[in-house]
Amino acid sequence: MARKSLGFVNLIWTCPSCDTQNPGPIKSCTSCGAPQPDDIQFEKIDQEHFDFIKDEALIRMAKAGPDKHCPYCGTRNISKAERCKKCGADISVGAKVRQSGDKVGAKSIKPSTPTTPKKKNKTGCIIGAVIIGILVILGIILLINLLKTDTVNATVDAVNWSRSIAVEAYGPVSAEDWYDEIPSDADIVSCSMKFRYSSDEPQANATEVCGEPYTVDTGTGVGEVVQDCTYEVYDDYCEYIVMAWAVVDEVTLTGNDLQPQWPNLSLAPEQRLGEQKENYMIIFDASGKQYTYTISDLSLYSYAFPGSQWVLEVNGLGAVTSAAPAD
Repeated sequence: MARKSLGFVNLIWTCPSCDTQNPGPIKSCTSCGAPQPDDIQFEKIDQEHFDFIKDEALIRMAKAGPDKHCPYCGTRNISKAERCKKCGADISVGAKVRQSGDKVGAKSIKPSTPTTPKKKNKTGCIIGAVIIGILVILGIILLINLLKTDTVNATVDAVNWSRSIAVEAYGPVSAEDWYDEIPSDADIVSCSMKFRYSSDEPQANATEVCGEPYTVDTGTGVGEVVQDCTYEVYDDYCEYIVMAWAVVDEVTLTGNDLQPQWPNLSLAPEQRLGEQKENYMIIFDASGKQYTYTISDLSLYSYAFPGSQWVLEVNGLGAVTSAAPAD
């Protein structure tokens, strides 16, 4: 997702020495004078609203990069500082750069009244875990039983077959596609804008869709208010007409013997044969129980003489997974 900036807001930090809340850009406690620790967390002033900064200097500071703490005295300095403003030490190397980019937690300025945490019901959690474990085990057992096959001796009771041939004709065909995917020789009938894909970057003919704004710590005591956005790109989707081969008919021939045939077709000058399909069904009897096995293998089907003995593999659902003539 793309991150969209809405503006900048002041943050606060709480002095660990005296609990005083200080403005984010202030680098030492306004009450006791203690320097801001390098691991202090900035907080949001108002969890309901964004009071955007208009001070260009503060905005430039927020954009300059996170502050850094002097490795000698711990004083917080701006990102571009080469010497500590308090002790004068060289901080061009070795300084601890403040963490930035994290979402700022929305906290109220007023301290909240502590509450006693509720005790978790350990017995309930244990019972729930046991039940889930049992269900998982039962599911595995069921799956194993379904995948497990049994060998069944059966007799061929009946057979039937079907063969079909599609008939195609060359002529005008109506179709739909994106404008840039339409064949060059097609005649466009009409187009309309339609959602095509989502992008992380702004695109032409895109609708911006953004989530709720939130504040990100810049590491300077100033927060950046941002939104995560995607761009729904719309494009021309068109109906068109093109000359092409298309199925106009399908002729099927069926039988209940071991001599399947293809339909005998008479084609017009502008027609041709299309896709051919063949389907063979063998019906077995095993001690009064019937099984059906459907295949497209003519060579196997040719052995299915009524009354012949076969060996079947049958799964837990009663479906034949394989079949072969008995030796």
